[in-house]
Amino acid sequence: MPALGVLLGFGLGLAAGGRLDNLLDVRLRWWPVLLIAAGARFGLDAALAAGGIPDAVRMWLVLVAYVLLTAMLLANRNLPGLTAAALGTVANGIAIVVNGGWMPVWQPSLAAAGFDSTAVHSSFHVLLTGPMDAGFFAHGGPLADVIPVPIPIIQSVASVGDLLLGAGLAFFVFAAVVRAPVLVSVSVGSARMGALRHPYVRLATNGPFSAMWLAQVISSLGDRVHQIALVFLVARATNGSPLALGLVFAAMTIPTSLVGPLAGALVDRWNRKWVMVGSDLVRAGLVFAIPIVSGLHISLVVGLVFLIAVASSFFRPARAAALPQVVPDEDLLTANSAMWVADTVSDLAGYGLGGLFVAFLGSALSLAFWIDGASYLASAALVAAVVIPRIVPAGGGEAGAGPAGAVASLAADLVAGWRFLRAETVLFATTVQAAIAEYGLGALMALSPLFVAALPLGRLDAPTAYGFFEMSMGVGLLGGGVVIGAVATRIPKGPAIVTGFTALGVSLILFSVTGSLWLALVLAAVVGLANVVFVVPSQTIFQQRTPDEMLGRVVAIRLALVNAMLAVSMVTSGLFAQIFGLDVVLAGCGILATAAGLAGLAFRAIREA
Repeated sequence: MPALGVLLGFGLGLAAGGRLDNLLDVRLRWWPVLLIAAGARFGLDAALAAGGIPDAVRMWLVLVAYVLLTAMLLANRNLPGLTAAALGTVANGIAIVVNGGWMPVWQPSLAAAGFDSTAVHSSFHVLLTGPMDAGFFAHGGPLADVIPVPIPIIQSVASVGDLLLGAGLAFFVFAAVVRAPVLVSVSVGSARMGALRHPYVRLATNGPFSAMWLAQVISSLGDRVHQIALVFLVARATNGSPLALGLVFAAMTIPTSLVGPLAGALVDRWNRKWVMVGSDLVRAGLVFAIPIVSGLHISLVVGLVFLIAVASSFFRPARAAALPQVVPDEDLLTANSAMWVADTVSDLAGYGLGGLFVAFLGSALSLAFWIDGASYLASAALVAAVVIPRIVPAGGGEAGAGPAGAVASLAADLVAGWRFLRAETVLFATTVQAAIAEYGLGALMALSPLFVAALPLGRLDAPTAYGFFEMSMGVGLLGGGVVIGAVATRIPKGPAIVTGFTALGVSLILFSVTGSLWLALVLAAVVGLANVVFVVPSQTIFQQRTPDEMLGRVVAIRLALVNAMLAVSMVTSGLFAQIFGLDVVLAGCGILATAAGLAGLAFRAIREA
């Protein structure tokens, strides 16, 4: 994986117009330590292969080599990717040290990757066998080589540390190849940056943003794996009870509206970086606990899922509020698009690969939750390494005497946030538009299985056709995120928002009259694209127009309102469809969304945003 990351960084860097000779301008702190650590690591491998290292000292030699390498990487943590590389080195080092100097390889993963036990290199790797119990955890099981990669050419078994190390080196090499004229590390802070043309290239070479983006990708991929594992865990524990599964999904969604505004108000009072770090640590602990409590009672699992969603309600507004502090204003729209792309790629790849991984695990579902917990720990460490200036609230924000005073002070903060949102024409109008659009999207989400099944499917069965429908929407979401970010500096945000809402509405109307699966697939892609076109610019406008000291609560209030409408839609659209029919409900939602989009043209502030 590390070698693959380096090759990927080279390839993408050259494709982006970089030059190999830019590598000569890279200046690293503590570079002699790198040479010593690398020499020690390769020398140790050779000595181990020759059998010249006694077992009593091998662990200490490995420990010294990994400590030196980690120290050097952390000394340059402000450079893109090197924080992730340091975390990957630490993760692998822990797994090796707790096994006395050997890297454990989980035997089922080895078989799933297409190898037999003879493929284990005896001088460095050791087989990890036995049940997935406390002994597995004590031998660093979640950090061992447990992820099978049965793909030709790169066929292997990887660890979480390998993935972090590979991703970090890919970012670093890419930044080194495209940056000009110099890539230089300073003690703490930003690296000097050369002139870069493309906004995505600028973001990739922005050390703090690349760390936050990698943290998002890592935790999102872990989430998708754990969500699939959660469904199977609950289904097995309750014999496939629809009520239990419904309660789990309700626990995932309710806190955003119930707790979100309060969380946003607290985010504005606290250090946003440490809110994100704390949220990740809390979520890691809760996810680790799920397989433990699942054997006691399913209600405990539902409670943990609810608490994870509560912690996420703090993380999301904190991230949205922190993003303008780590990227320049001209790159903010692209940064939001890149975060959107991270989530969408996690949906497309994470659910598919996660399903395969969970199927491979079989009864060993605990590992899926342990890996997700590890992904939260990695995300916390990446965010902790980012320098994010703390925003000091301008006036207010001080709690009165006692609990009653604290509650009154928080309530005052929320009222101030709501009043600001209500008085800001563009922000309030886009919030109303988004709520109407979410009602239409919620109806489409709830009714699309029935809608697709009612179409002439030819040789396809309904589940396959529905899978293609969801995939088409995902393609639109991903493509829209990439395109919006790439042309961010050339599109006005207000007209983009109007276009997105209107396109969504027109697509919903066309859904109600189409009788073709292929047209429905095209429309699904358009819906995904339209969703990006109004969501990303809307979020960027919120970040640009809201004072930093109240950005957390304003974003949280908007999320609460929009998500509440989504929940209402998913509950009521089925009832309306039963009374009036699918086509009527989709057409009605389309007309509302189209009207909401076009109404934006009536506001000069939106037209000129």
